Amino acid sequence: MPNRPPMDPLATELITEDNFDAQRYLLACPDLADAYRDGLDPWTHFDAHGRHEGRQQLAGIPAVPPAARSPGATLCSIARNEGPYLVEWIAFHRLMGFERIIIYSNDSDDGSDDLLDRLAACGLIEHRIWPGVEGRSSQISAYQDATVRCETRWIAFLDLDEYLNLKDDASIGGFLARFDPDVAAIALNWRLFGSAGLIDHAPGLLTERFTRASPLDHPFSRQIKTIAVASEIYRITAHRVRLMRGRYADASGAPLDPGRGFAPVRYERVQVNHYVLKSRAEFERKRSRGSGLRAVGDPMKFTHRDGSYFDDHDRNETVDDTILRWRPALTGEIARIEAMLLASG
Repeated sequence: MPNRPPMDPLATELITEDNFDAQRYLLACPDLADAYRDGLDPWTHFDAHGRHEGRQQLAGIPAVPPAARSPGATLCSIARNEGPYLVEWIAFHRLMGFERIIIYSNDSDDGSDDLLDRLAACGLIEHRIWPGVEGRSSQISAYQDATVRCETRWIAFLDLDEYLNLKDDASIGGFLARFDPDVAAIALNWRLFGSAGLIDHAPGLLTERFTRASPLDHPFSRQIKTIAVASEIYRITAHRVRLMRGRYADASGAPLDPGRGFAPVRYERVQVNHYVLKSRAEFERKRSRGSGLRAVGDPMKFTHRDGSYFDDHDRNETVDDTILRWRPALTGEIARIEAMLLASG
């Protein structure tokens, strides 16, 4: 792996008249972001709260002006020891039409950093080393970094066990074109996939191995992930964002208050296939590596999937193989990526 210094997720700088950036300011100051509400003029808000009183903002990030960004979409994820699943996940989301795929590597020790470097050298992804920092969520800080450095209009945040399953559209661009110009964030409902009774990791595509899922009306189906206009995001969680301007919509285009990250189930056009468990053995490996969402030092970082977590999420009541409409294209894209990796040495 190339020798390179790690990025610092905590780096901030003192605000001055010359360097002030509204988005980086709110992302670094959650006490102000909590009080901020959609529709409030940003400059009125900043002046009222004293942006010159020794406040800090995220530092040293070459933000791309919104007008200079391409109209496409970026996909952002964070990975820790996800080696066996990377190529399929990347191949699938390249098929979905994401212009850029950025993967942050969080303290992996399974050799996957080398694979990510090779994928990046082939021009398939961007790979950013992102070490854990005491007291900070590696996942959320990576999302913040990706947001302010984004070079496309839209940005989506998905985990490596989540697949954006477009039902009607041929690409993410076609899906986004359905929405009114004032929509700045879109809620995408989860569909939870269980273990299908599998005990051990078996050969084959992840999307083929697991086709048994929760019922449509299961409470987990109301959980959302989000794709949003990057320049309008001022706060990020694992499931939702807050916007400086524009409105949230569900996948049908209806107005939505994302609240705590839930939305009425809209599976007609799109869903996020959530392979949270895989087989029992794969789940145990996942549990042992902890959560990138939990901050370093959080006592629940390595225990939040204990107890009844597996049984609660092992939903196999229905069959959902809608994602397999992409199988021929997916196997072709995987073969192409593997050939590129082989040729790169």
